[in-house]
Amino acid sequence: MAAENLSDLSLVDIVEHILKNSNEPISIYELIEQAANLKGVDPANTDQMTQLYMDITLSGKFVFVGEDKWALKDGNLEFWDKDGYAFIQPEEIEEIEDDEIDFSEFVLEDVEDAEEEELEEEEDEEELDEEIIEEKEYVDVGLDLESTDEDDGIEDVDLDLDDDYDEDDYNDIMDEFEDMYDE
Repeated sequence: MAAENLSDLSLVDIVEHILKNSNEPISIYELIEQAANLKGVDPANTDQMTQLYMDITLSGKFVFVGEDKWALKDGNLEFWDKDGYAFIQPEEIEEIEDDEIDFSEFVLEDVEDAEEEELEEEEDEEELDEEIIEEKEYVDVGLDLESTDEDDGIEDVDLDLDDDYDEDDYNDIMDEFEDMYDE
């Protein structure tokens, strides 16, 4: 693809083109700089370069392969499911010295109070669980429940409305009702 055609592409598409033409992963910083130069955009434009960085890292086209390098997902299946921690080497992990940790603000009483609160919450949850179990046992006994409906004792009245039903009358009534609310 000619350089003049690349300037018509989006920055992400230019990054994809760069990686297709490269046989190995490229540093994200080099990718951003090369894409900006090919597009004719100032690499010092922080907003555009930040957006390009986000587009690369969030795009499904690219995969992180370690050491700040990125490649196309095609052909790099072994990197698809790894996150950034998979690429950290043991020598890169800093050892924390005991004298670097400050315990001066650590108050044992606060920890004990927090533990007591957790125990109280657990006890409350256990009591609630027991109450639910007891309620279920009570309901499952099969007690005869009496109806509290006010219409108990009234025989069901069979209203046979089908004989007097006229669809045209109904539609007229509904039309008048709708007209009343349209006004």
